[in-house]
Parts: sequence; structure tokens; C-alpha cells
Amino acid sequence: MGVFNKSNKRASSSGATIIAAGTCIIGGISTKGTVHIDGKFEGVILEADSISVGASGEIIGDIKANNLTVNGLVDGKLDCNKVEILAQGKVIGEMKYNELIIETNGKFEGHGIQKDSELKSRYNEIENKINNIVVSPSAIAHDKA
Repeated sequence: MGVFNKSNKRASSSGATIIAAGTCIIGGISTKGTVHIDGKFEGVILEADSISVGASGEIIGDIKANNLTVNGLVDGKLDCNKVEILAQGKVIGEMKYNELIIETNGKFEGHGIQKDSELKSRYNEIENKINNIVVSPSAIAHDKA
């Protein structure tokens, strides 16, 4: 299968990029296809339609993809439409998503935000009110002196 067609423009392909167990790649991947990782990848993955991380797979870096399925480890910044963390999967970092599924025993540690969410937190507003009411013990001791 050729990479270029007769007009010397890049031909589209729907093949998969596979990083096998025992392989470590540092760099970047830009593909409209699928990526499957059983080895280790450090870097950036852009534009992928689907990324799957096997039980022995590891990604450390930035990911922008349509779908991400994690059964291994992902550590970094994610921007995906659908993120699925399977039972053995672990995701650490910052995540933007439209749909998030975490199976029982799947783990997510970090900050997640749903894209285009209409939910807005009022916690900071309430925290400021609480901080204005609560007087610290050191302030009371200072006032008595």
C-alpha cells in the first residue's frame, strides 16, 4: 500500500498504529485512525479517532482524540469526546470530555470537566463567605494580647 497517490498528496488510510509491549516511543503521533498501545508512549497524540491502552500499556503526555479506552495507565492532559476507564485502567491528570465512563475498580485521579457543561460551581463564592465568618485561633489570641 502506497503512502502517496499519483498527485503526490498523502493518501488517506484507516490503518491502526500499534505500539507493542516492550516498546517505548517518545515523540508525537498525528493520525485520523486508531492507536493501540501495549508498550509505553511519552509525548503527544493528536486527532486520533480512537485510542486504546492495553493492560500493559502506558501513555504519559497530551492526548486529543475522539474516543479513549484505558485498561492500563494514562498520565497527562486529555481532551476527548468519550473516555472509558476500564476495571484495570488508571487515569491521572486533567481531563476534558463529553462522556465519561469509569468501570468498577477503574481509577481517575485529577481534574475533570465536561465540555459545554451548563453546570457551574458556586463553591468559591460559598468558601469566601465561610472564610469571612470563621476567625482563626491566631487572630483571637492576637486580639486578646
